[in-house]
Amino acid sequence: MYTAELIKGKTYSVMGHVFLLNQEKEIEKKVFQYLDGNEFFACKEVKAPVDDPKTDDQPKEDKEPVEEEEEPAQETKTYTESELKGMNKTEQEVIVIDLGGDPAQLKDKSERIAFILEHQQQQEKTGE
Repeated sequence: MYTAELIKGKTYSVMGHVFLLNQEKEIEKKVFQYLDGNEFFACKEVKAPVDDPKTDDQPKEDKEPVEEEEEPAQETKTYTESELKGMNKTEQEVIVIDLGGDPAQLKDKSERIAFILEHQQQQEKTGE
């Protein structure tokens, strides 16, 4: 298993991954090989999760509720069309990913904006 963390800049998109500053992300070997040595990233190969002291100390029952609590705590911001138009491609792609979409399937800025607006409306309907 490999991980990469963006340590310089705000966002970076490469090989279908969108990296945000100081957020470690699990990546494939080919992405690791591409980013390793790039001054904007801290890349590492993680041997086995068994070596993780957090995993060894806590039973599975303790971990699951923590993950469930974190998800609802994340407030989803509702973006307006004018806010989205003012954003760059990478910022829009991050929002698309957060909404469960694949930015690679959206051809241009107008499609990304339409996707975001539509999925925000769907989340508001199902969330209330």
